[in-house]
Formats: sequence, C-alpha cells, structure tokens
Amino acid sequence: MGTTLLSRAGAGAAASILLLAGCATTTNQPTVDDTPAPVQTPVVEVAEPVVPDLTAADIAAWAADAEWSFAPDGLGEPHPVQLTGGRATDDLARTYELGEAVEADVDGDGVVDAAIPITMIDGNAVHQLWYLWRGIGVDAGAVAEQVVYPIARTTRCGDVTRSVTAVDDGLQVDVVLRMPHTDDARSCADGGTGELTRVIRLEQVDGAFYPVQTAPVAAWGGVCPPTEWLDGVQEAGISGRAAPPASAPIVTDPARDVALFALREAPLLTPNGESFFGFVQEYDENAAVRMHCAFAD
Repeated sequence: MGTTLLSRAGAGAAASILLLAGCATTTNQPTVDDTPAPVQTPVVEVAEPVVPDLTAADIAAWAADAEWSFAPDGLGEPHPVQLTGGRATDDLARTYELGEAVEADVDGDGVVDAAIPITMIDGNAVHQLWYLWRGIGVDAGAVAEQVVYPIARTTRCGDVTRSVTAVDDGLQVDVVLRMPHTDDARSCADGGTGELTRVIRLEQVDGAFYPVQTAPVAAWGGVCPPTEWLDGVQEAGISGRAAPPASAPIVTDPARDVALFALREAPLLTPNGESFFGFVQEYDENAAVRMHCAFAD
C-alpha cells in the first residue's frame, strides 16, 4: 500500500514537471508590435487660379487709354497719340477717336487679337486707319500691343475700307481703292472703282510682327497704295518679300518675269533703305486691282 501511494505521488509529480516543461518550451505565441501605425496625411490638391479668356472688349478697353502710333496715309512718318477714354486732341487741334474693335486670332497663337480703327479729323479732312493690336493676356503686364503698320485706310475722296471681318486664317479686309488716272474724273461721292478683298494675318519675322497678305496673292499685308505710274517694267530674278526684313517670306518667283511698279515714298516701311514697290506676277484680267506690294533690297 505504501508503494502504491508513493507511485501515485511520483506519477503526479512527473506529470506536473512535464506540464511545466511544455509551457516553457512553447514557441508559437503571438508577439505584440507596439510601433504606432504611420499617420496618413490627406493630399489636398490646390486648384490653379482661373484666368479669364481675353476678348476684343478687353483689348479695346486697354487701347482706349494707350499711346498709339499714327502713320498718315498708312505710309508716312508716324507720330504718337495718347488716348484717354478712346479720344485725343493733339497740339495741332486734330482730334482722334476709336471705332469698334473686330476680334480675331490673327497670329495663330490661340490668344485673341483685335483690329481697331482710329479716325483723325483735321478740319474738313477725315482720315481713318485700321491697326492690329496683338493680344498678350489679361494676367500680363500689358493686355495687348499695337502693330505699327496699318492694314487699311479710309480718306476723304480716296480709298475706302468697307469692312474688316474675322475669317479662319486671319482677317478679311474689303476695300475700294481710288485708282489713279482711271478714277480721276469720278466725284468724291462716286468713290473709286478698285474693289479688292484681301486676307491678312500676322507673321513674326526677326522677333517683330508684320501684317502679310495671303489672298488673293501672297504680298505685303499693310497699306498698299495704287501706283501713280502705269508704265511698269518687266524684270526677272526679283525676290520680292512680304515684309521689310531680309528674312521675310518670298512672294515672287525669281525664276519668272514680274512687272514692277514704282510707288511713292513710304518712310514708315523703309527706315533702312528697303525698296517698296508694286508687282504683278499672277495676272488676272477680271480683277479690278491686279497690283500688290512687296519689298526688296
């Protein structure tokens, strides 16, 4: 009996030892990570400020209080005119007033430009010039800048600009020129007979902008006066340009004869001694005006 009790006691002690050993050697207990989870900072997108699109009204408002360059006849030596509220009076008592702006993207940069007429009244003389103002942007230091070469004119008993309208590739300018000799006998009220529709756009040449004509033929896009001399001369090898700089686009084919016509002096267009002349290379017998203008050295 004593042996049985001892055996039972020994067996119980052995079981306890085995249980404690089993607890001590367990390796599958989960570990607790006390490292705090990273804080996720929400990303806030800041919207870009909305800049309104430039309009012809914006350019007209800017030009109404700007200093203009005004070139008599669209060809002569220009003089400055400071406008206030779209009007001005100079030292010679001549008055100036702006007309309605026409909106178009004339240089193809995606920013609106405007064609604006300015009318000078000097006694009984009325002289209107159409200028291009190239849009820069409403958030820029200047809203627009003037291109100093007029694209059309209206004078008393002279040329008349009927309309200036926007088209896909620039501006369409509809004019009636008073043709020398042909229209001399016509009254001022009757006007001229030189009906012409031109398409004008702006081209950048050597960092400056110039109006160039794309239709009915490639040519200078500013004022192109009718020749006062009807006896043109045939020449070959002439590389006439669409603007004064030597790198301007060529508008005459030097491999073909071209009829050249002398024009009166144009100090606005020839400050460096360029030759400004009329030419006919594509002769259209049905056209009221066959001569256009170009430059050469």
